[in-house]
Amino acid sequence: MKKKKEEFYYKNLCSAMEYAYQAAQFLTETLKHFDKETIQEKLDAMHELEQKGDVKKHKMMKALSQAFITPIEREDLVSLSGYIDDITDAVEEVLLQIYMSNVTEIRTDVFPTLDLLSESIKALGDVMEELKDFKHSKVIEDYIIRVNDLEEQGDRLYVENMHTLHGEEDIRTIVIWRTIYEYLETCIDTCEHVADIVGMVIMKNS
Repeated sequence: MKKKKEEFYYKNLCSAMEYAYQAAQFLTETLKHFDKETIQEKLDAMHELEQKGDVKKHKMMKALSQAFITPIEREDLVSLSGYIDDITDAVEEVLLQIYMSNVTEIRTDVFPTLDLLSESIKALGDVMEELKDFKHSKVIEDYIIRVNDLEEQGDRLYVENMHTLHGEEDIRTIVIWRTIYEYLETCIDTCEHVADIVGMVIMKNS
């Protein structure tokens, strides 16, 4: 029974990561095949994914409120669950910003960042898969380093995208896309933050 209860926490985090990954993939496909006429239905579909992520977070909070003992510190589980949910929220926010700003054309330089976002979330998912056996895992630290490396790549892309964007003359374009790039940067940064929390969990329990 104890093992089953412990597995709940790890499975919950992995499931939440899967919804974040699905959201990132859905965002990429939506923008690659962008159609202004269908953006509302795409938003609805994205929101369903975001709500599924919310359900995972709420189940985690409920379980923690009732648990006497947890496999790792309660505060760490709260942080991991909350920040993973933040990733999915920020992915949804990108599509919401595109809708609210009435964007009619997608900038091609956004796609390398979108690919990097999906890669970062997938790498973080690998970290979560190893978390349940972190004391014996031979690869979890390599996965954490991978997430950190991807975040550095994201920083470089963000700088270049901003440099290119601010060469535009249309102020509206600059304002809209600056916000979009900032949300994407936040997503990738949050992946690194979650990986760093896992790193601290490993250190505290070694």
